[in-house]
Amino acid sequence: MGADWTKDKTRGSRSSWNPLTWLQHRLVRKHQKTSSTARSDKGIGADAPIQTAGQDRLRRVDFAGQIARVLSELDLREGRVFTIRGGWGFGKSSLKNLVAEKLDADENGADWLDFNPWQWGDSDAIARALFGQIADKLGSRYSADAAASAEALRRYGTILSGAAEPLKEAGARTQFWSMVLTNASVIAIASGIGFDLPTVARVAAAFAALSAVVSIVGRVLTYLGRDRTAEPLDKVRRELEKSLRKLDRPLVIFVDDIDRLEPEQIRLLVRQVKANANLPNLVFVLLFQPSIVERALDPIADGAGRAFLEKVIQTNFDLPAVPTSVVHGIFGEELSALAGAYATEDNGFQQTRWGNVFVGCIQPRLRNMRDARRLISSIAVHLPLHAARNTFEVNVIDFLALETLRVFEPDLHERLFGERDLLLQSSHFRGDGRRDADRAAIERFLETVRDERRDWTKDMLKELFPTLEWAFGGTNYGEDWYLKWLAAKRVCSSRYFPRYFELQTALGELSESGFVDFLAATVDEHKLSVAIADIEANGLLASLVARLDESVERLPVENASLLLPAMYGMGEKLVDTREAGPFSSPWLSAWRATSWFLKRIPSEIRGKLAIEALARSEALSVGAVLIHLSDPADREEGKEDRSEPTLDIQTVEAMKVEWLRQVRIRAGEPGRLIADSDLVSLLYRWRDYAGSMNEPQAWVEDAIRTDEAFVKVMTRLMSRGASQSLGDRVATPHYTFDRKIIEDFIGIDRAKTRCAEIDPAAFSQDKITLQTLQRQLGKWLEPAET
Repeated sequence: MGADWTKDKTRGSRSSWNPLTWLQHRLVRKHQKTSSTARSDKGIGADAPIQTAGQDRLRRVDFAGQIARVLSELDLREGRVFTIRGGWGFGKSSLKNLVAEKLDADENGADWLDFNPWQWGDSDAIARALFGQIADKLGSRYSADAAASAEALRRYGTILSGAAEPLKEAGARTQFWSMVLTNASVIAIASGIGFDLPTVARVAAAFAALSAVVSIVGRVLTYLGRDRTAEPLDKVRRELEKSLRKLDRPLVIFVDDIDRLEPEQIRLLVRQVKANANLPNLVFVLLFQPSIVERALDPIADGAGRAFLEKVIQTNFDLPAVPTSVVHGIFGEELSALAGAYATEDNGFQQTRWGNVFVGCIQPRLRNMRDARRLISSIAVHLPLHAARNTFEVNVIDFLALETLRVFEPDLHERLFGERDLLLQSSHFRGDGRRDADRAAIERFLETVRDERRDWTKDMLKELFPTLEWAFGGTNYGEDWYLKWLAAKRVCSSRYFPRYFELQTALGELSESGFVDFLAATVDEHKLSVAIADIEANGLLASLVARLDESVERLPVENASLLLPAMYGMGEKLVDTREAGPFSSPWLSAWRATSWFLKRIPSEIRGKLAIEALARSEALSVGAVLIHLSDPADREEGKEDRSEPTLDIQTVEAMKVEWLRQVRIRAGEPGRLIADSDLVSLLYRWRDYAGSMNEPQAWVEDAIRTDEAFVKVMTRLMSRGASQSLGDRVATPHYTFDRKIIEDFIGIDRAKTRCAEIDPAAFSQDKITLQTLQRQLGKWLEPAET
């Protein structure tokens, strides 16, 4: 297995680490429990800073503790300004969180607060926000809590003030009715309808008193709830200064992400820090990348932004250096948790190549933990789209390399899919005169990348697309390499290239997991039959035989007794596809895969299995091809054939016997042989294996006795094709008969006679067959008639 990294439990360091073996190492450990430091989000969006010491993997806890002690022990009559300095992605915010945790853990530690300047605009707004957050911490009347309480008081004061008027009106109405009743001297009537004059008077007095009290209370509440946050800044500052002097320990204000602000905002913020740095018991800790802040201050410091900053800041805390080896080690550990299960040979994992890609192409882009986390996050998002159980639909190494391009060179990655022909060199060949044009196109393609990253990008492209190496002064690869790339599911193969970018299996293509399931089913005849039926029902049989053709080395020889007949049978179902092309039809893939698989079977059992497979499958067309490939009688006379026959002569002869047995059975079953789409080829093989034309001719003569049967046989003997002239947008179909076929099995005169006896109106569905036959018979007979 080789050396591997191990974690020092006491110090958190990695004593050794070998990038060639960490993925396979994880296969042993993948079922162990996840450590307490593992993230539950599986790496997605993991760029956030750490929050606690338990998450620290860079051993900065002690450094954070020292900073916390310095901040807590300051005796401050006037404030101080410190900084935590470091580049983007190097852990400034994480260190700040560790310092804050240490401050909280120390009962005598300084108080602290986070001030984020991003959401504020001009200088007054920044100052108001700063003072407001300090007030929150101190609990003063200028705090957000106090402002919320004041708002509530104002709201209730307004409600009560509004309620005073209706109460007054109610009291006035009561007094009015009392006066009316008294003056009318109708006490008896008033008593009858329920009015008691003394009671009415008391109610009127109560409403009048209540209206006065509510009005006063409303005005008091409104006064208490006045908006103190709108008071002048100097008054707020003086009030806060009084509160700060009473503190028994400093208040630390962390101001993070300053280097993400616009230059003008940086200048406004620094001015405010400078203006308020003399507040007692107040410590500003600014977090930024120095070069960015210094450039922002240059315009107000006559180009001396650094000197200006030095006048504001008393002490700098610079981030401890993190060796890139530590970053790489942490990345490797997190990557192994995500992808370790897929680091297998079946998924294209190969130690030497992984070492080349990891060390040469991935590590150089991982400068800090932010880089590592960004890449881990991208991998975590896209990896499940290619995974099914332990099967990976693409090459795992190519996937990781392309994710590196996606994260660090997104513009280049976006262009890859559109440059398929250039990257794969699929339509080019050496000596086609296009080398100079292609080399220029590749250079234009690389212009997407900045000059300083150009060499790295070339190395990455050469690893992903070895077809391009010649353009960079490297190797020219031959056709034999294509099958190796195909078997390894490489992005440089035309079959797998789209999967890396479409993030799913293409329509009409069998997925890698589906192919793995098929291979697993070859151990059992029933399971294999069901698997093939399912694949065929989904319209993926052609894709399956293409995979068998491309991945014959993966086919389990130990299951040949079941797999070989199945391959015969699948090939027989695809005879009709031979018209798709002589070099790439599913039919070609089917019989070629079968022939290659036969060669992998040990010679001592190969012949026996080949004959049994023909007997079980009854695949006459596939059997005929396999016989032809090894039959000495089919070798062209005078032409040397260097290919080694797959089958010995005894097996070839035995297969011919079995083949004749089956074709005779089929010929004796009404309508069965005539329905075979490979009829012409079978008739000629029948002639060859039987040694004469007698049997096939006799069968044809018997088969065409009726007009209906004659037309059916003619339809089988007719060839179909298409042609397309320059400028045509669609192909034109055309149909022909081979004169020799008609002569051999029917005879020209006999065919003409039978054709003349047929009423075309009775066979409207076979109009093309009859018209084509009549036309060609006329041409063939013209010389004889003249």
